[in-house]
Amino acid sequence: MKIHVARPPTQLGVFSQEEVAAGLQSGRFLPTDQGWREGMSAWTPLSQWLEFGSLGMPPAPSEFAPAATAQPMPAWERGSSIGNYFGTIKDVALNPVQTFDNLPAEGGLGRPLLFNYLSIGPAVLLFLVICGVLLTFGGEEIMGEIRDDQNLNSWMRALTAGEFMGLLVACGAAFFVFVPLLNFLVSAATHVLLLPWGPKGGYAGCFRANSYVSGSFFLVGCIPCINYVATPWQIFANVIALSRVHQLAWWKVAISVVLIPFVVCCGGLFVLVFDSMTRGGGP
Repeated sequence: MKIHVARPPTQLGVFSQEEVAAGLQSGRFLPTDQGWREGMSAWTPLSQWLEFGSLGMPPAPSEFAPAATAQPMPAWERGSSIGNYFGTIKDVALNPVQTFDNLPAEGGLGRPLLFNYLSIGPAVLLFLVICGVLLTFGGEEIMGEIRDDQNLNSWMRALTAGEFMGLLVACGAAFFVFVPLLNFLVSAATHVLLLPWGPKGGYAGCFRANSYVSGSFFLVGCIPCINYVATPWQIFANVIALSRVHQLAWWKVAISVVLIPFVVCCGGLFVLVFDSMTRGGGP
């Protein structure tokens, strides 16, 4: 079972028992560093762990014992469960500062990636169920409108209701598989944009912060009308997350991941519109 190690107020990361033992012997970790793993009620100095008693460490002074009171955050970092899943959404949406202050610096990419899949999966499944119900009770009418739409390709207009549902399932499966993987590319771009400010968390910090924020807001972002509030709040939470993980001022992060992409997108849109108008105005 992995062990979370902290040297208050800094989270050092998540390590195996062997890694912690080797770190104590090499000086990477101190006897006074705090350790916690799933199932424990509080942080405990590493010198008080039975697993490391044979290393001959001096006991930690009592004043260090209560030093690390905060558990790793968000909740998903403490274990994979339904309670921790919804606890993560609450942590990220309502308390991003404390959440990403306590995000372990080293925890791997697999756990936040799994969190993303669990967020997207129910939304895709619900969409497919709704489509299946509509095609079951109104398939002929729906397919009739598709066949009458001359703007669609001929192969699509020739589909039956069952074939059309199969196409939707294939698209939903592709969306489910590939959208979380886009976080690898988005996080790489984020890291590059933050490099001029000297970020502390590296690429992994970008990926973990982006994954937890995007996964926490995905479901509410799919709800009409609510998404108008959720999307700006997601951008705000993402800026806070990256600023805390990389120990940067929030405005530096906002310039890099909000302002610069906005200017680039608007500039590209302007070029496309201007080019279209220029071509349309020709002889």
